[in-house]
Amino acid sequence: MVKCSKMLRFALIRSATGNLNKLAEEIVDTLILLVESGALLAFTKSVLLHSPEEAVQYQRFTLSRKDLLANLEKFISVGAEAKNIHRFLPSPTMESEWDLILSPNTTVLEGLWRDQLIARLAAEQIDETAGVIMSHILRLAAASKAHAVIDSDQSETVSREQISQSFGSLPEHFESYLRLLLDDPMSLLEEKAGIAGGMYVCRYKKVFRSMLIRQAENLIQILYENAGLRIFRLLLDEGFHTWESMENRLLIPQTDFRKTLPQMLASGFVISKASAQPLLVNRFLLLQEFSKAKEFNVDTIVSVFNIDLTKIARVIIEFAQHCVRCLSSRYEAELSCKRRLIDQRYRVEGLIDDHKAKIARLEKGVEEATEDQAEGSENSMDPLESLKESVQALQNSLTPAEVNQLSILTNKLSKLSSARWEAETAWFIADMYLRLHPLAMP
Repeated sequence: MVKCSKMLRFALIRSATGNLNKLAEEIVDTLILLVESGALLAFTKSVLLHSPEEAVQYQRFTLSRKDLLANLEKFISVGAEAKNIHRFLPSPTMESEWDLILSPNTTVLEGLWRDQLIARLAAEQIDETAGVIMSHILRLAAASKAHAVIDSDQSETVSREQISQSFGSLPEHFESYLRLLLDDPMSLLEEKAGIAGGMYVCRYKKVFRSMLIRQAENLIQILYENAGLRIFRLLLDEGFHTWESMENRLLIPQTDFRKTLPQMLASGFVISKASAQPLLVNRFLLLQEFSKAKEFNVDTIVSVFNIDLTKIARVIIEFAQHCVRCLSSRYEAELSCKRRLIDQRYRVEGLIDDHKAKIARLEKGVEEATEDQAEGSENSMDPLESLKESVQALQNSLTPAEVNQLSILTNKLSKLSSARWEAETAWFIADMYLRLHPLAMP
């Protein structure tokens, strides 16, 4: 949790370029939009030790733009710098009706993440236009508070007319894209009969099952290659199989099969059950308990194998947590190794930005050369030219070797961040599957 005034100051410092007063207005308006949309919760006092029922009485749904902007302008007047961050702040011990305490609304943010993943899936399955249409449908559905809960099995129903009105001009082949979304094997969209000519709904439960299966297939492909992927798909499509039936059905070398299946069994991607006298009823394999009155051996006991998506979801979460921890450690290690070089680059970039801002003001005739520049210009050099030369010198202050090291580091950190995002996405998908399939959990 953080106070509005302090968060606005940090945001202003991080993006302090150009006209600060105009930037302050944009930041305040963005914060108000986040609170009014529900992405952020605002309270008059800290509610960490209060129950949700008690916290409601301290919650506010709007912010005072005038008061927030006035306080931020005072901060700008003394210099929007980190050393002045605590100046003109309200007393932290007193409640304020405008300087509210902010907290992220995880329910809304998770819902946005869920919808963004589904829209991205539509773009991957079809194309970008399909992803845009799917995003519009999900935004319209999210406007209904009836299905705003993250654990909802499906979205709110959206009519064709609502979808059409959400676009300024309909994309080309709009009807064809709707049909592609309806026919997609990932169950992105379903149509319900309606008087208005068609109502559409997204079944979150089905979509996240499909997304979990795809995550599992990607992981199995990496760990066990094609042999493991074929085993997984056979058991997923057809259910229970014995060792012998799988060995006969799968077109993979016997050595690969006998090596891969035990590994998948140990990792949790495949489950097994032992039974005597398996019975096939309505295409489902029924398992009978062992009888204590009989003796059983290898010839009379049958082991059957199957897929348990709930267990696989937990395995994926475990893998994802391990990946996030390792990637975070590697990211911090890479940063610490090049800390001096990174600090130097930030100092140089900060000086360049300051000089460019002064150049812009001088070119507009807003201010004269500073006293330092006047003292250093003994040869009557134009202050504008002096600043431009300073910018050029700063840009060349890093050696080619240092620039190359920074380029390599930037690429490496970008890849680590991307990998962490993918791991966190897999974690979220598996967690959503477990939430949407509570009956499958023990």
